[in-house]
Amino acid sequence: MSTQNPELVETDLVSPVQLYDFEQKTLFSPKERGEGFIKLSVTTGKKGARSVAHCHPRDEVTLTLSGEAVLRANGQEFYMKPGTALRVPPGCVHEVEVLSEEWTVVAAYCDECQLCRP
Repeated sequence: MSTQNPELVETDLVSPVQLYDFEQKTLFSPKERGEGFIKLSVTTGKKGARSVAHCHPRDEVTLTLSGEAVLRANGQEFYMKPGTALRVPPGCVHEVEVLSEEWTVVAAYCDECQLCRP
């Protein structure tokens, strides 16, 4: 039985950092905490914002909250709109481009988790 209490974070109080063409608010991060849980973030991009092609050592899962974007991987396009959940498998090289005026997504992945490094 754990004696640790749940943690609550108000997203409006988290300062965003720049990630590619996007602004990202990291809510929980193993890098900052020195613990082995996954990173959880809310990321927002304006129309035309793009990531570079990249991959993660473990799964990435996302849930689009607002707007529209396209994820490109393995010669295919996956369109994300509000309510769309997406899983990107480990090692899958992908990139994202925002199609609407603004796109907001919640993402969870393990890039900062020491236990998840290959």
